Amino acid sequence: LPHLPAGPAVLDVGCGEGRFGRFLLSHRPDLQYTGLDFTASLLDLAAAQVPGNFQQRDLSQPEALAGLAEFDLVSCLAVLQHIPGAAHRHALLGEMVAHLKPGGRLILSSWQFLDSARQGRKIRPWTEAGLAANDVEPGDYLLSWQRGTTALRYVAFLDEGSLRMEADRLGCTILTAFRADGREGDLNLYMVWQK
Repeated sequence: LPHLPAGPAVLDVGCGEGRFGRFLLSHRPDLQYTGLDFTASLLDLAAAQVPGNFQQRDLSQPEALAGLAEFDLVSCLAVLQHIPGAAHRHALLGEMVAHLKPGGRLILSSWQFLDSARQGRKIRPWTEAGLAANDVEPGDYLLSWQRGTTALRYVAFLDEGSLRMEADRLGCTILTAFRADGREGDLNLYMVWQK
């Protein structure tokens, strides 16, 4: 909360069921919240719980944020790691910064699964998805998912150094970077950038 800008316009990129929106609005009811997600059923859940504007967007595609206004705050929590391809992640980061008002802030989080032996055990060979290692980019991983069902999911490992380079490339200042969450207390990297 100390990094929330004074302005009210918020864009939540990959809002899911609106959990971050609920949190923000519980502390700042004046916020004008816009949530984007690919999954219609999650947007329906969000719209039922959070006052705001909700739109279905494919965040992995170019110009995913086309037609949106500028915002005081853009959040992208636990999303970038699921966008396949470095070029697509670069583009989405660029779009998010472009949609910030001058002085606006971008809050990012990225799962640091390679730093956890427990999470590292979930890494699966690409052959389980019908791919070879040379079909994907360096830093791309396939992880098992075992919450009620067994499935595979794509995850890109984005460390602090690579995100610092992106901030620099986009002309942003990093206000803070820290690790939190999970049993280990450091499974997610959080960063706040300022335009």
